[in-house]
Amino acid sequence: MILNALRLPALLLALTVALPGSAFGAIKCWTNKEGVRECGNVVPPEYAQQETRTVNERGVTIEVKERAKTAEELEAERATKEAEERRIVEEKKRLEEQASYDNMLLSTFTTEQELIASRDRATGAIDATIEITGATINTLNRKQDDLKKRAAALERAGSPLPTELKEDMASLEKQIQEKKDYIEYKKREKEQLLEKFDMDLKRFRELKGVRPR
Repeated sequence: MILNALRLPALLLALTVALPGSAFGAIKCWTNKEGVRECGNVVPPEYAQQETRTVNERGVTIEVKERAKTAEELEAERATKEAEERRIVEEKKRLEEQASYDNMLLSTFTTEQELIASRDRATGAIDATIEITGATINTLNRKQDDLKKRAAALERAGSPLPTELKEDMASLEKQIQEKKDYIEYKKREKEQLLEKFDMDLKRFRELKGVRPR
């Protein structure tokens, strides 16, 4: 039996009078395709996946069956769950890496001054390398100038440039450029090193409970 929700109280009253209390079955209610609420003792198959409410003989809702989720909703839930699982894994990894980093700092340095001294030694070594490379470039430049002078003299005399001279000039040009590139690389390395030491110093102070200066 199916009835419109507006007649539900009357039906419940009739069933209560007609049947013993133990024989009264709970009534299930759903919404049909027209948006009208219907009730009956059995939910039609075409509405079985919708939300249904079960009411007792007093018209009180005693159970609510949620509608079945759509494929899109299930996929969204799955994606959300996977994203949360990834977040948990990444957070665990981050905490483990942070703990390892903190232990490294505390086991390597006992005071802030030790950390600063280590920084100065590292940057000093880079500065020395840059200075030596710069001196090498100056030497190569002088050699290159000499070769250019020889080449210019030969050209003025109308003589062809020897193959060896051309190769030497090309080799020097390449060496000079490589040395310049190396200096730029070491400068970037120094910048990165300073950034790392700044981060190390900040974290070290946090772990030691020291206020920033």
